[in-house]
Amino acid sequence: MLKVLLLSLMALAHTEHGAHVHGAGKVSIAFDGKKGKVEFHAPSEAIYGFEHSAKSKKDKQKKEEGLAKLDNMAEMMVFDPSLKCEVKKEIFEVIEQKSHSDVEAEFAVNCEAPVAGSTVTFNFQKFYPRLKKVQVEVLVDQVQKSLEVKKNGESLELK
Repeated sequence: MLKVLLLSLMALAHTEHGAHVHGAGKVSIAFDGKKGKVEFHAPSEAIYGFEHSAKSKKDKQKKEEGLAKLDNMAEMMVFDPSLKCEVKKEIFEVIEQKSHSDVEAEFAVNCEAPVAGSTVTFNFQKFYPRLKKVQVEVLVDQVQKSLEVKKNGESLELK
């Protein structure tokens, strides 16, 4: 059920925002009660500073460091602490096409209480300062909302 909700949300976000734009990311969040899924998409330039294939030792290190920051998604997307949510990276990949590459990642979120009625705060730029704006689409039970996050500390009420 969550995968269907997330796919619907991603399809909507894709048709609205279209192509790869430097400095712009997309995040889709879908929850059914206490369980959720998150999809994160951004140009690799915003994640580790370039889009070409990493060949040099320096580039490989930058890429590795940038991708490692994905493990901090629980700090980039902060749920109400009383919900006791755990964010776990499931998969990530770098998709390379001719002169562009993108980073895509999926996360599972499990909370001890339903997230509906709470607030989520976003801090993407704390970890990825090259991300100037992140389009966030959220589907929580019957609530659908969106927010363009341009700075750390912006939040969205899930009601």
